[in-house]
Amino acid sequence: MSYELYGPFIPVIMLVTFIGLFIWVLLPQNRKRFDDAANLPFQDEELDKKSREADRVE
Repeated sequence: MSYELYGPFIPVIMLVTFIGLFIWVLLPQNRKRFDDAANLPFQDEELDKKSREADRVE
């Protein structure tokens, strides 16, 4: 019964949600956070490189 009642509105809700997320991602104030999150996998490599260099010096 709930699908019959809310069914026609589900695509509209999904579209509004998609557009809202799209705008949120493109807002300039979120850019630094997304750039930091995108670089997280590479931070471990930098730490490993620094620790290897420190081991060679000692």
